[in-house]
Amino acid sequence: MITRRNFLDWTSTGLGTAAVSSLILRDSFAAPPKTPDSVPKAKRVIHICLCGGLSQVDSFDSKPKLKELHGKSLSADEKPDVFFGKVGLLRQSDWEFKQRGQSGLWISELFPHLATVADELAVINSMVAESSSHTPATFQKSSGFRLNGFPVMVCGSHTGSEI
Repeated sequence: MITRRNFLDWTSTGLGTAAVSSLILRDSFAAPPKTPDSVPKAKRVIHICLCGGLSQVDSFDSKPKLKELHGKSLSADEKPDVFFGKVGLLRQSDWEFKQRGQSGLWISELFPHLATVADELAVINSMVAESSSHTPATFQKSSGFRLNGFPVMVCGSHTGSEI
């Protein structure tokens, strides 16, 4: 049984909102603006948001220029908003990247099993933040603002089985 609290918890992230929109359109509660050219085939979605966790340059976002710039200072006109205000040296990934499958998806050697199913994955590398500090970036992801105190729906932990 789904409770109101579980429903609001589930829809508090972008993926939950997308799923609810899909269900509403499917059940004809709202008319879609345009029929899609192809039928979506995705059966599951994994949204990885790890505050201070997995680095994009160690997973699915190859940055070959970092090998060349490893150990050097950042040369930029604008000083980035960084952890404790101190800009460190640039660092290359500890993992080698290869293009995998027919799609050519860049996947690091950190994920050898995922690399075998590269053509079944859709990786979206479009989330950006104005801060490289984890807490302000998480605030921005949740509310659109880097500072604490702006309204946001808090997502609790659940297995999804109650949905």
